[in-house]
Amino acid sequence: MEKSIFSLENKVAIITGATGDLGFAISKAYIEAGATVVLAGRDQNKLKSAIQKLGESLDRVITYVVDVADAKQVDAMIDGVIQRLGQIDILVTAAGIQHRSPALTFNHDAWNEVLQINLNGTFYCAQAAAKHMISKNSGRIIMITSLTAEIGIPNIAAYAASRGGIRQLCKAMAVEWAQHGITVNCIGPGRFRTNMTEDLFVDASKRTKFLDVIPMKRAGSPEDLAGVSVFLASDASSYITGQSIYVDGGWLAGCGNLLG
Repeated sequence: MEKSIFSLENKVAIITGATGDLGFAISKAYIEAGATVVLAGRDQNKLKSAIQKLGESLDRVITYVVDVADAKQVDAMIDGVIQRLGQIDILVTAAGIQHRSPALTFNHDAWNEVLQINLNGTFYCAQAAAKHMISKNSGRIIMITSLTAEIGIPNIAAYAASRGGIRQLCKAMAVEWAQHGITVNCIGPGRFRTNMTEDLFVDASKRTKFLDVIPMKRAGSPEDLAGVSVFLASDASSYITGQSIYVDGGWLAGCGNLLG
């Protein structure tokens, strides 16, 4: 198979949550694959820091300050990217937050915030981008879900609900937009070490417990998403849509080692 089938040259990709560990790793992979990348996030200073960390190919990188929980801001971002770059070929919805609390005492404001950013934000971005993609009869939308869309983990009810919702949103949009040349797929990270999960890793007992149920016996790193992210954005995945690919070191396949 020719290497060019995985090339993203002459493609424009928007990555929301690009200042987070996973979003940044995906952005870097797309730049290396030849894409022009729009780093989207809420914090201008963090976006500047992300640019500095990239260090090269800056002629193919722009930033956009946006709160994905605000549909009007999302629409303005999409319009702005079209005006500046003329096209949007790839959208990755990596923006997300976490709040841990027992379900019985889960704060309602915290619940709404998690759902608004994670699930509603994904919907707003996909809807806005798809309107342009439909006009040119092609596009790739990649949503970040989670292993929590498949298994129950305590104290993260809002996060799990948002990621499960994204998984089903992906399927619905994939079916609706397939006729327009748009593919919609999910990537579901398992236990990854990021700023969002660092509190779990510094607790030795918790770290040992979750590593025990991962067949590969290690946590994921953001770079582990690079290959599948490029694949789903490239021509190599043109007949794949509505799918969730879990990057979890075998955790889901092993059913959490419940029988082992």
